[in-house]
Amino acid sequence: MPDPTEGLIASTRRRLALLTLGLLAALLVTMGLATMVVAITQLNGATDGALRSTAQGMLSSLEGQLPATSGGDSGAETSDEPVGSADTFALVLDPSGTVVQNPRNIHLSGLPDVTALSVAMSGGSDLRTVTAGGLPVRLLTLAIRAPNGGHAIGVVQAGLILTLHDQQVGDLAGTIALVGLAGLAGAALLALLLTGRALVPIRAAFATERRFVAAASHELRTPAAIIRASGEVLQREGLVHEAGTSLVAGLVAEADRLSRLVEGLLALSSSRADPDAVRLEPLDLATVASDAVGRIGPLAAERGCSLVVPKDPLPSLPVLGDADRLLQVLVILLDNATRLSPSGTAVTVEMGRRDALARVSVADHGPGVAVADKERIFEPFARAGAGRRQRGEGTGLGLAVARTLVERHHGTIMVEDEPGGGARFTVSLPLR
Repeated sequence: MPDPTEGLIASTRRRLALLTLGLLAALLVTMGLATMVVAITQLNGATDGALRSTAQGMLSSLEGQLPATSGGDSGAETSDEPVGSADTFALVLDPSGTVVQNPRNIHLSGLPDVTALSVAMSGGSDLRTVTAGGLPVRLLTLAIRAPNGGHAIGVVQAGLILTLHDQQVGDLAGTIALVGLAGLAGAALLALLLTGRALVPIRAAFATERRFVAAASHELRTPAAIIRASGEVLQREGLVHEAGTSLVAGLVAEADRLSRLVEGLLALSSSRADPDAVRLEPLDLATVASDAVGRIGPLAAERGCSLVVPKDPLPSLPVLGDADRLLQVLVILLDNATRLSPSGTAVTVEMGRRDALARVSVADHGPGVAVADKERIFEPFARAGAGRRQRGEGTGLGLAVARTLVERHHGTIMVEDEPGGGARFTVSLPLR
């Protein structure tokens, strides 16, 4: 199983990479959209400019006179020449909408546009996009006014077929999207490289911290043992004045607590750093659980708790595991349960199978675990709320060690509320 520290670093790297990639993606999308808007605006401006030049040129040639009708069937769907993808044309119309001049002899259904005609007759001009003969057409309609600023005597309706224009817009959008995707792929690679390099010092700091904890723990074991042994000698030989007896007893208790803390740190650092710290071999988890119950039994009796265990024969729970490490996990859970349960209550141990998993549960009648603490209590030195620790004498490392060891066995450990109050810790391991 991967080192939890490496998992944390990998998770942090993914988050940083996704955040960086998200920001770069937003920047690329914004730039792409801005580029497309500017390009389309310029293209539309060029189209309208060409259209206006055509219409103004036709108006200038008319010199304020409406020519006589020169034929042309505005309702025909045929043309004397093929309609190109960017053809520009102009029609001269009288106030009734009759085509009086069609220089290019363009005939498309839907032209002339009588709505644009009426708007231009009243307002002087009209610009719109219409569909004529199944083609998109940009249409500019300008009023023809009699000389000396007189009334409108007809209109010039100039059009530009937008097939090529729309194709250019589509090509532009496709190019921007393709460039954006390529840029996004490059940004993803760059984000991974940068975040990987940025986390190198953090990985080194974790490694340094782990080495320090392991070295310091090893160095602390001997002084703690000497302090405890010296205190026991003082107690046993009666070498301390009666008034100092309680101080020596406290000294021995604190030495025990320091020893447990050192052992917890050693177990945590070694199990995380050394893949060989847990050796997986065939064993029966039920037998390990029974052994843990036997070891914790005297301590439970001293604390006023009873242990309720399955009656023989025990269920067979074949797993791959390290017997010493799994025994350590279950002893931690039983020690916590008996320490936190009120005197006169029972701690229940259950064993069984579910969904191809071997499960061992330890349930107590203590104060339980708050919802907000159910994940946090498995972190090193994390402590539950006041209710859970009111009888606590632990170091805050036991559950962290237990989870690390269980994860090394490819299993899980979780805590749930007991219906009658208290907490239930369950270890689940894959069946062999």
